[in-house]
Parts: sequence; structure tokens; C-alpha cells
Amino acid sequence: MFKIKRMKTILALLLLIPSLSYSYCYQPSPPWSKPIKPSVPWCVNEWNNTHTCSDWEIESYYSDISNYNYEVESYVNDLQNYLYDAEDYVRCEINSLNY
Repeated sequence: MFKIKRMKTILALLLLIPSLSYSYCYQPSPPWSKPIKPSVPWCVNEWNNTHTCSDWEIESYYSDISNYNYEVESYVNDLQNYLYDAEDYVRCEINSLNY
């Protein structure tokens, strides 16, 4: 008699576990901040499309632009992952309604 009661309790707990796993939906958070585009060096005249910059200043600016492009690419990937996580969250919330 005691074994049957314990088996019923265990069976009830096992049946309850899947519903507990679906009861909490992880809400994703968006990426923290957008990349900041580097400013054009002071020695560049954008109006005339000329510059009086040294090679070091130009190379430094190009390096900053490369880093910015990498950060933008990373940010876009983070946004895409956020979108996938948000879709999963919506599915989880819908499934938790048990309709």
C-alpha cells in the first residue's frame, strides 16, 4: 500500500515537472548601446574634399573607421540574436497560456 502511494506521488511530480519548465519565460534584453561613429579629423576639409593631415592622422582615422565597422557588424549580430530570443520568448508566453 505504501509503495503504491509513493509511486502515485512520484508520478504526479513527474507529470508536474514539464509544466513547471514551461511556466517561466526568459525575457531577452536588447543590446546595450549603438556604436559611435568616429568624427572626421580636424585637418580634413569636408567642404573641399581636401586635407592637411599627416599620414599618421589619416591612418589613425582609417583604423577608427575599421573598428567602427567591426562594432557595427557586432551590433547587427547582437540585434539579430535579440530578435531570435524575442521570438522564442513570444512562443514561450503563448505556450504558457495553455489554451
